[in-house]
Amino acid sequence: VSTLSGIEVTSRQTQASGKTMFTIASGSYQLNVAAPGFAPYQEKLVVTSREPVNLVVELQVASLALKVNIVANPTPQTQTEVIPQDVLKDSFPRDLAETLKVVPGVLTTRRGPINLEPVIQGLRENQIVMIVDGTRTFAAGPARMDSEISHVNPTQVSSVEVIKGPYALREGSGLSTILVKTDPVPVYDATTVGGNISTGYGFNGAKRFGQTHFFVASQKVGMNLRASGGQGNNYNSGNRNGMLVSVPGGYNQNQLGSKVRVSLTPNQVFNFDSGFNTKTDVDYPGRLLNAEHFITRSWNGDYYVKVSGQSIESVHLKLYLNKKSHRMSNNGKPTALDMPGRMPPFGLDVSLPTKSVTLGGSGQVRFQPKLGWEIQTGFDFYKLDQEAIRFISRRSNGMLLFRDKVWPDTRTRNQGFYLYSAKSHTDWGMAATLRFDRIQANALSPSDFFLANTTGNMKQDEFNTSWSLTTRRNLAKGVTLSGGLGRAVRTANALERYSDRFPSTNFQIAAEFMGTPTIRPETSYQGDLALKLSWAGMTLRVGAFYRRINDFITVAPTPTIVRRLPLSPSMVYQYISGDHANFRGLDCTFRLPIRKKLELRIQGMHMLADDIEESFASIGINEPLLGIPPFEIQTKLIYGGVSLPFFGEVAMRNVWRQDRVATSRLESSSPGFSTFNLRGGLRLPLNFLLQIGVENLGNKFYFEHLNSLNSFTHQRIPEFGRNVFLSLNKRFGS
Repeated sequence: VSTLSGIEVTSRQTQASGKTMFTIASGSYQLNVAAPGFAPYQEKLVVTSREPVNLVVELQVASLALKVNIVANPTPQTQTEVIPQDVLKDSFPRDLAETLKVVPGVLTTRRGPINLEPVIQGLRENQIVMIVDGTRTFAAGPARMDSEISHVNPTQVSSVEVIKGPYALREGSGLSTILVKTDPVPVYDATTVGGNISTGYGFNGAKRFGQTHFFVASQKVGMNLRASGGQGNNYNSGNRNGMLVSVPGGYNQNQLGSKVRVSLTPNQVFNFDSGFNTKTDVDYPGRLLNAEHFITRSWNGDYYVKVSGQSIESVHLKLYLNKKSHRMSNNGKPTALDMPGRMPPFGLDVSLPTKSVTLGGSGQVRFQPKLGWEIQTGFDFYKLDQEAIRFISRRSNGMLLFRDKVWPDTRTRNQGFYLYSAKSHTDWGMAATLRFDRIQANALSPSDFFLANTTGNMKQDEFNTSWSLTTRRNLAKGVTLSGGLGRAVRTANALERYSDRFPSTNFQIAAEFMGTPTIRPETSYQGDLALKLSWAGMTLRVGAFYRRINDFITVAPTPTIVRRLPLSPSMVYQYISGDHANFRGLDCTFRLPIRKKLELRIQGMHMLADDIEESFASIGINEPLLGIPPFEIQTKLIYGGVSLPFFGEVAMRNVWRQDRVATSRLESSSPGFSTFNLRGGLRLPLNFLLQIGVENLGNKFYFEHLNSLNSFTHQRIPEFGRNVFLSLNKRFGS
């Protein structure tokens, strides 16, 4: 399926029965169908509502003299998971990362009420490349109170793909990848106006939100406007020995943005997107500081041209700029209070303003496919500037005690180039990618203490090579075997290189950590194997993976380095390139249609990981890797469909106890738990959609093993207790 100007929107291969299904936004499209030995089929397709459209396509047998070009979907990635659109549009997430938990092997780290950190098979933060509409952004501050996707409104997202492995090298050199696409500007033959508006309320934490999306579009031009706002207060955890624990959970957020599409000619399209997002007064019980504000400004333009030549099919160019400003403080924290017997006994006033600016771009050339081949080549680059200054004063009189640079004017530059080739057939397919990256890193204003206690030049230069290979083979009717093998290299971030005794975001202790300018990049090797069985409407998929990360970045104690602040633990740690880490795991998904419109879904994930550092005298121990989730099973019973007025869902989540922990890094075990959620909805006249649901029906007190520790109580941040929510959505126009 493509737009009328030729831009591909989605592509699918039919099942053995000749059927397939896809979901696209409202608009006008060109449907292209091709198969070996048949004449190509084209049909104009107009999607005007959320109701399903059934199309029956009858292909005509081609004459012997007719040359047939096979237009096929590239080989499915072994570890690619697509978030269902109803989860994105019709659920009640507090931020986008919460929706990712429907994918086996994907969890989140909670540090506060919103801005959760996604974790994919034990990978986190900069180990995961997060792409929003083809752009790279980075966390606004060194305490990582926001992930790269945390400023995206889930209700305005059209698709999310999670690639669990080094199989998305066309997007960047990530050990895993998250691809997010927001709602595009639709295309219509005649000028059309439409959109939607929604509001909702969650009783636990008084979460309320409102959002609207408006568009006007024709064949040649189109524009959409989006706006949203939300607010929350402290929330109650579940029942703990007859008591409810109140957890700091206040926040305010507002978003405003627009997209413009101009079809310069039938084969040329220009798109421009701009956005302005703010979050203020965000509580972070899992950090030493709270967030006073986030301000994000973004601009993104791209140009697509379909070439009518013999060798090149299309060219796509993109340029973007993202500016984030952020301020943290200790307002509302115990350190702001006078406390006799503590050192210091008086209250402190901590202020930490930061900024993170990303300028980047990319280019892609797609060559004309021949005999089922798809060939692409492209480049991408980004220029990342980060600065953060910490001010610590006496709260009673404002006297400045400390002033130091947490991000000492750090500069990171990345230039990447890749080659991609794929060949797809009805029964088999292969895809391969080769990628090269050059990275330059520097810190322009490191402190004298940092220079005296580290070695090596502040300016570092790397050249990294990554590659991946995926394959698929239909062994029999309803039996598909797929596999993947890849290498990806992840360069160290600014804190791992240049941190001057600042708390780490990867470790559950509030100690101070020192950077290493010459730290080596992590090199990940991963293999995947998956078997998919389909019969009588049922689907079973079982997958396994193994990953080894050489030069795994870890920490070692450094008794010779003195701590910066008197309230910090006495031991200072330093980031080092360790030996290696091993990951291995299994995941399983099962879908069973019980009767018409009623389906049972079960999925589970179990993994193990170890940090192998015995060869390093400063560490001298092998132990389980820190931050690995325990075994869990999710079960859902789902009723409904887009053609029914009512839909409902009952979900149960069973999580086992986690005892395999990194004790030398002060990680503690976590108990298991079971939770139940209910969700239902009514499709009302005039395109209204009403939803009601209950999260944590049993009001269970629980926390995820990955959740951050409260730096003052040393307890993990608990999840929400019972929460009843309501939402109402109104669609108008087409």
